[in-house]
Amino acid sequence: MSKPEIPGEPIPLLPPDQQIKIFLDLYRDQVNPASLARLHARVRELGLSFPADEFLIIAALDTPRKVQEFLNTQVYYNNDHASVEQDETAMPPRRVLQTARAHCFEGAMFAYVVNFLHGHNPRWALLEACQDSEHNLVICQDPATGGYGSNAHSRVLNLDGRAMVFPTLRGLAESYYMWYYSDRTNNFDDLTLVGYSDPFDLVAEYGHAWMDTEEHLWEIYYTYIDDTRVFRFIYDDSGKTHLYAVIAALKHKWIQIDAQGKPYVSVSDLPPRAQELWHAFWRVNGDNTIYRRPRGEARQIEQEFLRLTDTTPIDLDDNAFDFQFYLASGHRIEDLTKK
Repeated sequence: MSKPEIPGEPIPLLPPDQQIKIFLDLYRDQVNPASLARLHARVRELGLSFPADEFLIIAALDTPRKVQEFLNTQVYYNNDHASVEQDETAMPPRRVLQTARAHCFEGAMFAYVVNFLHGHNPRWALLEACQDSEHNLVICQDPATGGYGSNAHSRVLNLDGRAMVFPTLRGLAESYYMWYYSDRTNNFDDLTLVGYSDPFDLVAEYGHAWMDTEEHLWEIYYTYIDDTRVFRFIYDDSGKTHLYAVIAALKHKWIQIDAQGKPYVSVSDLPPRAQELWHAFWRVNGDNTIYRRPRGEARQIEQEFLRLTDTTPIDLDDNAFDFQFYLASGHRIEDLTKK
């Protein structure tokens, strides 16, 4: 979990140089000389450049366990959706150090870069949820045992990282299930985790030149999940794979763009039975999906729709709405549907 906030008090935001000094005072004596030497060589090899103070803090975080402790104890959760007036962010690792805050994506980017620079060969994975927010994980493996573990940043208890003790990635993903409750209902019994992606290599896709930037990482934020990413349902051990829901919807033309450039659900392009279920679902459930999840007959209809399409009417509708922000960022459908 992220650094606890003090109830009723705003999260402090110090000038960057003051925040870096606080971290440096905490971590300068924890720097291992051998780790520092390896990090110097690695950064020179990659052609990266970090200010000396920031470099020493990164040097001290030379294991995934230390990275997770830093996220949990030193970094507040960055709720960039707290109000409509607040600007959304995709801060790079240096800005996480300078602000002592990060949301899920930003915390994972920080962990990925620090682990990569220390030679831990991290990979990225995404936990997939139904009618809920997804969660970013940075995957590392114990070089001695091969056990899987993760770094993650969350404001929700027990959705942070895991030690490298899981024999399979599936086991690691399943360890999040009982803690992954709906942020629509805030009901601890309303569990929403449904799948996870196979780990993938961000460096293979984006290189490493972005690792020392202070610019927001929107290019990665908007495009790191495309139709090359393989997902698996945690309730299906058949080995069957699927695409991320919005990617599948784009490829099947269930989500299309109208003449005004606005995404919408093209119901007529759904399978015939799914079209019937779509109309039946909204007739029974109504449009109030913000604070509750389907129950009774609506839930039964939703489950049949899910079996046919690997998504739900609410998720499909949400995906179409959210896709407008992707398009507004200047990206195109073709950037996600490469195959």
